Amino acid sequence: MRYLLPLLAILCLAFVAQPSEAVEILHNYYSMQDDTEELASNYPDIAIYSEHASSTGLGLEIFSVDVALNITELSEEELAALPTMYVDGVHHGNEGMSAEAAFLFLQDVLERSAADPTYLEGKRLVVTPVMNADGYLEDCRNNWNGVDLNRNYPYMWGMYGTSDTRGSCPASGTYRGPSEGSEAETQANMELMRGMNLYVYFSGHTGSNDIVLPWKITGEFAVPIADWDLYERFLNESTNVSGLSYRDPSGAGESIAWGYGARNAVSVIVEVDTMQWSPIETTTIRQALTNELAMYDLAWENLELFGGYLEIVSETSDSVKVINTGWGAAYNITAGNGITEKIGPGETKTIKKGSNVLQYLRLVHVGEEADLAQITMELGNVMEDDGEITPALSPLSIIFSLILLVTLRKRK
Repeated sequence: MRYLLPLLAILCLAFVAQPSEAVEILHNYYSMQDDTEELASNYPDIAIYSEHASSTGLGLEIFSVDVALNITELSEEELAALPTMYVDGVHHGNEGMSAEAAFLFLQDVLERSAADPTYLEGKRLVVTPVMNADGYLEDCRNNWNGVDLNRNYPYMWGMYGTSDTRGSCPASGTYRGPSEGSEAETQANMELMRGMNLYVYFSGHTGSNDIVLPWKITGEFAVPIADWDLYERFLNESTNVSGLSYRDPSGAGESIAWGYGARNAVSVIVEVDTMQWSPIETTTIRQALTNELAMYDLAWENLELFGGYLEIVSETSDSVKVINTGWGAAYNITAGNGITEKIGPGETKTIKKGSNVLQYLRLVHVGEEADLAQITMELGNVMEDDGEITPALSPLSIIFSLILLVTLRKRK
């Protein structure tokens, strides 16, 4: 049978490791599927487990967990409008620790949200622990077709760092596939992300233990990141909590290039560990992932700050004063009487009113396939004796509604 030797090696390692209580065995495909489904079932009011696609060769289920406050009571439109963080793992099947990171992060968010619902309020988390189910089951980097799924996405596909030769196991390579987005797993992941108002996308990998940018910003094939000030702020915050540095990617057509380039999410690969190929970890899994999980927590707990985030300072009958508390700039701000092109992080500006609705864009980049997310803030309508209008709610409890403006742009 294909890949028999690697599987026998795994079994031998597991057998040898059993006497030591310090050694922990990672999940395999089936145990990860079972544990993920069980975890979601423990939190029925905030989590839904789903199997939404199948792998290329063995027909294994690709499964995800969707998390939101009172999720069973939300319409599809309400769920799709929530600011969302998406986490996946195991685009490369031999990188099992990335699945562990996704699972542990999901577990942490569910436990904390059950204890304190405000931890989940106003946002959404989606987690797919295993993207490459066939490769994960067989400890193989590529999928059943020999395709490196993280070179198969239709953004900068084939530009650099890829191969036109089909990979095989145990050795494998960076075969980009016969065409962009050719693989069932790639298509399933893109379709899943199209149903989200993506703010942040973390794709878990292993090998170098650092953070990878969506595309090269230095050297040959360099392309500027339009929201670099936002990225830089986020990367600095991430380094502070995790100790991880960032770098350019080694190949094109990666999932995160599509995540930012097409879907407008602040997207990075998190290389959560250096370990590959072997399912044996010589310390506890959680201990090995402590710093990386701190970075996941950072992104989740500051999700609304990924981009411009305006809060009302004061309001009169003909103007509203706002402050941008986000990590990035807000763009094209209007309250119906002209447009303010930009409000930087920490800046305060007064916007002329022509309506009781304030609108702005949280990113400057416009994705190739994105439903452009425009934030709409309802202004106050309480008239006081002195003629001043004050917000009906405090700045900390302003109601935001996210209107998804469908601007499906033709690919360039």
